[in-house]
Amino acid sequence: MERPKVTKEMILEAATKIAANFDGDAETIAEYYEHPMDGYQLAKELDRNAYWDLTMSDVEELDGMSSIVDRLHSEAEKMWFANNNIQPPLPVGTAIKQGVIVDIYKYAATRYSVKENGCTQNGRFLLVKFEDAVAA
Repeated sequence: MERPKVTKEMILEAATKIAANFDGDAETIAEYYEHPMDGYQLAKELDRNAYWDLTMSDVEELDGMSSIVDRLHSEAEKMWFANNNIQPPLPVGTAIKQGVIVDIYKYAATRYSVKENGCTQNGRFLLVKFEDAVAA
């Protein structure tokens, strides 16, 4: 089963939360939002295409869209992981094209912590999705 992607429903749910904070229309916000997009970019799209006259305060509210969409997407990934008994295809210690798998990342579903090839900085790791990890 394929990993969940950001959906129109997630974007509309985020837009509904954002629109409640100022005089905005969730459907229009969702229509012009493309993930990831910051509040300024979204405000420009709304100004250009929907003729919205936004204040700086509105732009700051719109800036929360990406975070809300990311959170909803992360929740969908966690549910997908739990409901499908996803198992890591490669064991810890395996060399992959990006480096060496040192752990299974515990803060996001189905990702490895990978020590990048040539990296000497302590505590720095790449996050690689299970499906993107290819043994070297």
